[in-house]
This record gives sequence, C-alpha cells and structure tokens, in this order.
Amino acid sequence: MLKEIVQFTQSLKEQEMNNIGVVPKEGLHIVLTLKQEDNQVYWPPDGFISEIYTKKMVGLTSFLQECAAWAQAAWMVNTNKCFDLPAKGIHSCSPYCLAFKRESLKGGAKYADAKTKLPERVNAYFAKALDLLDDESEKQRIEVFKYALNSEEKLDAILSQIPEYESLKDANYIVFYLNDPLEAYQKTNTKYLADKLFNTNQFNLSVDDVVYGTSDFINGFSTKKAYRLHQTASFDIAGRISSVEARTLFEFHDIIDRGILPRPLPIFVDRDELKKDAVALFKKGAEDGERIGYKEIIETLNEKHNDDVGNYYLLFYLAGEIKDFDFVSKFDYYLNDEAGKPWKVADYFSINYQPTVKNVFDFQYSILVSILNNSLVVKTKAGGFQYKFFDDIDAKYCKSDNTYLLVMKYRKAFYDFIYKSKRQAVTQLMFDDILQTSILDDLRLDEIKNNRHTQEYSIRQKLNIWFSLSENFERKYKPVETMANKLQTHRKFIQQLTKNEATIETDEQYAFTVGQVIYYLLTKSKTSDTSYKRLEPFLQQVHAKELNKAIARLFDTYKHETFSSNFRTPFAEVMAYETKASIRDLMPTTLAGIFSQNALFSDKEKKEEIETESTPTEE
Repeated sequence: MLKEIVQFTQSLKEQEMNNIGVVPKEGLHIVLTLKQEDNQVYWPPDGFISEIYTKKMVGLTSFLQECAAWAQAAWMVNTNKCFDLPAKGIHSCSPYCLAFKRESLKGGAKYADAKTKLPERVNAYFAKALDLLDDESEKQRIEVFKYALNSEEKLDAILSQIPEYESLKDANYIVFYLNDPLEAYQKTNTKYLADKLFNTNQFNLSVDDVVYGTSDFINGFSTKKAYRLHQTASFDIAGRISSVEARTLFEFHDIIDRGILPRPLPIFVDRDELKKDAVALFKKGAEDGERIGYKEIIETLNEKHNDDVGNYYLLFYLAGEIKDFDFVSKFDYYLNDEAGKPWKVADYFSINYQPTVKNVFDFQYSILVSILNNSLVVKTKAGGFQYKFFDDIDAKYCKSDNTYLLVMKYRKAFYDFIYKSKRQAVTQLMFDDILQTSILDDLRLDEIKNNRHTQEYSIRQKLNIWFSLSENFERKYKPVETMANKLQTHRKFIQQLTKNEATIETDEQYAFTVGQVIYYLLTKSKTSDTSYKRLEPFLQQVHAKELNKAIARLFDTYKHETFSSNFRTPFAEVMAYETKASIRDLMPTTLAGIFSQNALFSDKEKKEEIETESTPTEE
C-alpha cells in the first residue's frame, strides 16, 4: 500500500497539487518584523501586523496566504514530536514560528491546570528550535524574536493591541511568525523532519547514505506496549521505508487532510493515461474550490476511456483514519439484467414509482435512499447527498432501531457493491432481509394523519423495488419463476377463487389469499385507528394453524357485518387449508396480497373503498 501511495503522491506533486488548498489554522496570525541599525538587530514594540482567519471566510488575503505557507513549513508532525513535551501546548516546531491555542493563555480552559504556564515554556521551546540552525548570526536574530515573546507580559502587550483577540475561542490558534523568507522556514523544517518522519529511530539503518526506518504513516507502532507486539515472531518489525518515501507519505498525509481529494479516492498506479487524467480532475476540482466526487471522476474517465476503467486502488480516508483500502481490477459501471437491459423498477403497487436503474450510482441514489430510509445515503433538504458508509451513525437519526441495525449490518456490502464492483457482496438473501424488515417496520410506524396512512407510499415503493429487483442479486441460480411473474399469477388466481373456479393448492396461493382476507376483514372496522399497525398480530404468526385462529377471531369481531359473495370462498379456503410451512417464509406473498387490489369486495364495496381510500403521498 505504501509504495502505491508514494507513487501517487509523486503524480500529485508533478501536477503541482502539493500547495493547493493550503489554508492557515483558524485563529489569529501575527507577523513580527525585525529591524537592523548599526549592526544591531531589534524588534520595535509596534513592529507587527495581524489578521484573523475563520473557516467561514471566502478566499484568502495575500497576508493569510503567506501565513499558510509559513505554517505548513513550521508545524509539528504530531504532539508526541513537538518541542513542548510533556505539556504539548506549542504546536509549531520552527525557530521562525510560535503557535499555540487560545486555551493556553490566561482565561483559557487549560491555563489554570498547567503546572508550568505556556509563556514560561517559550524559552525551552526556542532552545530546541535553535538546534535547527547552524548559522550563529541567524541564531542571534531568533534570540530577538524569542525575547519579544517569552513572558506573559510581552504576549499581553502585543495581543492587547489586537481587537480581534477578544473574539477568539479556546480552540482557535494564536500564531506568531517572523517575517523571513519561506525558504528559511523550509530549510529548518527539512532538518526537523529528518529526525521525525519515522515512527521511531530505534530501527533506523543507513545504506549508501540513505536512512531506512519504520513508517509513521497512519501507524501506531509502539515497542513500549507489549500487548501490541507480536509475541512469537522472529523479527522485531515488518519492514522499513526510506527517508524519501517517509517524506512523501508525510506530504500525502498533509494533502489528504486538506479535503481537496475525493472520498473514496481512486489511486491509479499502473496506467499512466488514467492516472494523469484522474489527477487533472482532482486538480481542477481543488482549484475551483469544490472537491470533485468519486462519481463524477469515474463517470468522466469511463466515458473517455470507453468503459475501460480499472486496475486502481481505492482508499477511503476519514478523520485521520484509513477506513478501507482495496484493489479494484475492473469498475463495472452499468447494471443490466440477463437480457442486457437496465434494471427497471415496475409499478406493481400503483404509486407511479418506476425508476430505471442504469448504473451503480442510480442504484445508490434511487434505491438505497428508499430501502434504508435515508439513513445510509442521506438526501438532504438542500438536495445534496451525504454518505454514511464509514461514519459514526447515531441511531436517533435513523427512522427506527431496525433501520439502524440494517445500515450497520449491510453498509460495507453496499460500499463494495457500488464502489468496487463486487457484485457478489450483496446477495438476494440480504436484499430480501432489508426489504422485509423495513416494510414491517413501516407497518408498525404507520399512523393516520389527515385521513391518510403516513407510511403508505414508503411501503408500496419498497414493494415495487422488492418485487422488481430481488432476483438481480442472485448471481448463480437464477430462478425461472420470479417474484414479479408469481405476483401476476396470484392476482389472476384470486379472481378465479372468488368465482369458485379454483381452489388453494399451494402455500403461496394460501399466503396471497390470507393477505386479501385480512385486509378485507379489517375494512369492516369502525374504529378511528385504521392504520396498518393492526396487521402486526397476523404478520407475527409463524404457523398457519395459529394464523387461521387469529383470522377466525377477527371474523368473529365483525360477523355482524355484511360480507360480499366474493369473500365467502376465499375465506372458507383459507380456514380449511393446512400447511407446516413457516408463515414468515411466505411473508412477501402475504404482503403482496394485502397491498394488491382486493378482489374480495363486491361492486358496491369497491365503490365505497375507492371513495375512502387514502391517496398515497410521498414523504
């Protein structure tokens, strides 16, 4: 992995991406200018200028651009490698810069608890920073810079002249720079990094004047924690990288932390033309101030290279951690059925919802949003999308606890399916589990508001998706009979059954008829709550015998009502049918019976049903 990232970073640097998107730390930036008279260097108390930077600012002034470049060449690798140990409050590591957070000064959250206050640690910081300089005259200049900042009174004297200081929050930085050329900063930074780029210097080796050591890139390797070490291996470390590679990985870390690269990030290493085109797209997006997405990159490359995009590594980096890194041999963009036609959702349940799913991104935006209740791929009110493939998800923002569990259980599989073209990652069994659980959840959550079912559209939309796409996830043994064509057969069968032209002979005919009978009986209720919650006692049954008892009790409740002639035969057939099959296995057919047009109504009842039927509305 490290070799591939090193190669990729070289490509970014060749196209001059290493400086794009560099911004200052959020906070106050103060530049001190030294003067020289009669061979004496001094700092006049008013010899500084300052500006504040916040993330809400659009564009950078030339002053802040210069500060950002200085800070990039003056910052620590991490707090364990700063010059302010063990306090770790000073985050710069350069003789030309002093950076810390507002919280470390008087009035800040960490000021009172610090055993040695930050201003008292400034001299110790500069003592270590001066070791990065070889020139004695330069060291004398830095002594002047230090002298301007090495006490609480001196810091107060400067900060009290800057009105913006009062508005700083504890997390904001206060950064002092010496007004010297960037090259001076970079020279000392190179010296600082030479000793800090490896995870530890304990295993460093020099071969032909090149130092090799352990990688520090996203690596928490520690010899001081025995439980993290291999106890039986005959070697101490897995491998070493050169100092050049360590520097390149450090630069990659810096670039990716700026948020200018897509997430996930395709890393092309073998095909030069693809690599060049991809990096050019990254650069254009970064220069335009908008991080170009993976979808746009893949679609552009796919079109330009005639659907021949592949042989790349896919990196998902989030909040300082690599969540996933894998090789994609071929990106399979389109979703076609056995006949080579795009996936299509048919409107089997009458809500005029029938999208065409041509490719994996149509699937992501049209299907995943619906079946996982806007909890994995989140459509925002502004019309954009957020993705939770690797984020921490709070269950309270999901539609239900079941939705949360489904997302956590299957999100990696859908990530592999969409972004890595691993079609086997999502199976029909998984798809059926999601749809069945999600629809039953919608039934449980349904309410009647403004004479409408709140979950009606969601249920019918998911049924359309389930009956249209389920078999597309069965790669090995495509069934001859699909959920869709069996649905049409069941609908014809119930028409024949109401006319005494057929009898129930299979478990699925029984399940579909059960759905029709339950729905018909529930329409006889005169209660105010006519929500689909009333279906729960029937859908929770496992054995047909118990289900029939529940239906019989429902019939007894409304036996004083008038029933249509179309109802009699289906009801009698259901009551007489016996099967040892699990009702849970027949759930899709039962739900189809409930939400299909009910054939048990008489013509008069049909008219009344149409007049009172809730109009589906999209949430």
